[in-house]
Amino acid sequence: MVALQEMNLAYEYPTIFWNTANLIVDSGGAIDVEYDEEGEASLIVENEHDEDEEDEDLEEWEEENEVDSDVSEDKKKEKSKTVDYGKVAAAIGKFSNYGITVAAPNINSSSFTFTPVVEDNTILYGLRGITRLSASIIKNIMDSRPYTSMVDFLSKVKINKVQMINLIKCGAFDTLENKPREAIMHDYLMLITDKKQDVNLRNMQMLINKDLIPDDMIFYGKLFMFNKFLKSQKATTEYQLNQSAINFISNNFSADYINNGNTISVAVWSKLYDRGMNPMRIYLKEHKQEVLDKLNESLYQELADKYAKGTISHWEMESVSFYSHPHELANVSNRYDDFFSLPEEPVIENVFTTKSGDEIKMYKLAQIVGTVIDKNKLKNTVTLLTPTGVVNVKVYKNQFALYDKQISQIGDDGKKHVIEPSWFKRGTLLMIQGIRRGADFIPKKYKSSVYPVISKITEITQDNQLVFQYNRTEVT
Repeated sequence: MVALQEMNLAYEYPTIFWNTANLIVDSGGAIDVEYDEEGEASLIVENEHDEDEEDEDLEEWEEENEVDSDVSEDKKKEKSKTVDYGKVAAAIGKFSNYGITVAAPNINSSSFTFTPVVEDNTILYGLRGITRLSASIIKNIMDSRPYTSMVDFLSKVKINKVQMINLIKCGAFDTLENKPREAIMHDYLMLITDKKQDVNLRNMQMLINKDLIPDDMIFYGKLFMFNKFLKSQKATTEYQLNQSAINFISNNFSADYINNGNTISVAVWSKLYDRGMNPMRIYLKEHKQEVLDKLNESLYQELADKYAKGTISHWEMESVSFYSHPHELANVSNRYDDFFSLPEEPVIENVFTTKSGDEIKMYKLAQIVGTVIDKNKLKNTVTLLTPTGVVNVKVYKNQFALYDKQISQIGDDGKKHVIEPSWFKRGTLLMIQGIRRGADFIPKKYKSSVYPVISKITEITQDNQLVFQYNRTEVT
């Protein structure tokens, strides 16, 4: 009977079903089936998570989006049902080592969790694993299907900017839009850019901030800012002038407008300013389209710099913590050591004998590079996704505390601001120097070592060179 059951399963359900079930379990998902009144089944997935990591993420998100910590209290209460992205990423990395393909999410096809695609012999990534998507939003997405375009999706689903950008970054709209992911991101950012239809003196502050005032019109930018300074006094009849203000009026208008040596009439200044800004008005009128194009391009670029920097691989790590495209460090990995090519026990380079007769072994050190996808504070371990697979890094306790610490500082506003997140935060690119022992990599260095045990990769240049940060940021 057992044999017949197994044969039936093997025939009706190819191996991809078994692989998917294993991936769901290995990624830490506890799966329950919930039935609605019509008898339709849906999967509910709840995961354990690293509360400290979620606190760091939430704190940074609050700061980036200028959200008061009290406003986000509800988000903190929802953490009990947060996906453990690190555990998911580690499981996918392990399965990739076995040659099992996990495909990017699909806005029309992805389920709550991983699902098998028999035709392609792949596993489709679930919507619950996308950063910033709550269970209620995912239910709304699945209930509103199918979608014919990104615009159709936006008309059906209420979603905020960050959530939509993460959907694009992970590839959820690739098949639907049938165009490069960068083009999809461009289309969306153009859609949400607050484009200006007109430009006049009311836009001066924005033009100044974005450095769109031509060199021969710089004075009018200064005049605008001076007028703003005077109006900040909220005077009714006269503005009080300091020496700098007296000099500005004297040099650019006339000292005769100054009363009693240190005031100017509000009405008089209003006429002077209005007349003085006439050349700027004329310029904006005559160059309206040119200035508008530059301004709207700058507004778009501001959004692109904030939300869409980096490669597609970097976007994938940010949004779903795994690469369906090549690893970010794939093109530089040949300059560093492949963990899986290292001997399982370290190679001895030198042996020194101390005065007491003890032998000190000096090992040949290796440098590996990869992306942090998980950490375990209890075991002092970091899970590193290298271009060739997942590596478990066992860090000494004091080292772990040093590099895992989130560095914050109280700002002038009296609030705490994150100066530098943990180097073991998910998505951080690292180079680690050390030795391999069995299935683990041990960070290590000697006095003669060029590199520290752990270096943070801050940039990958256009010619695939790495830029490193060797020390933690110091707060003064």
